[in-house]
Amino acid sequence: MTEITFYRWAAASPIVLPVFAYAIAWHTSPAGGVFAGIARLVLLSGLAGGPAYVPFMCGLLWLLRGTTAASYGYASLVAPLLFAPVFILYLAVLEYFGPGPEPFIDNVLFYLRYLLGVGYAYVLLVHLLRFGLLHVGRFSDRQTAV
Repeated sequence: MTEITFYRWAAASPIVLPVFAYAIAWHTSPAGGVFAGIARLVLLSGLAGGPAYVPFMCGLLWLLRGTTAASYGYASLVAPLLFAPVFILYLAVLEYFGPGPEPFIDNVLFYLRYLLGVGYAYVLLVHLLRFGLLHVGRFSDRQTAV
């Protein structure tokens, strides 16, 4: 596997994981188990951010085509910050069509802390895994993206 393939899989995981989380959260017993609780959290975060994340990540991966693995690494470091305005726009659209009981700015501040915290925790996890795979020699080479 190349580093670029690894980064592409890492970009797709926040959308793919909630699908598997659904199966774990609602189709396992006991329903209140630890794995079911974590799966519900993953599923709900995918439902909350997924509609904004898919076009954002597709656009980012499209912009990164033809670049090196280092470019993917740098982009992953700034991706949560780049995603924040997209997510705020998504929240504004939701607020326009179905105003919630909470003030809009309170929702933005609540979700931005969660978004940046979880986003950078995921980036840290991706880079730790990349470092581990690089250290054990699992990457074939440093190709340019196609």
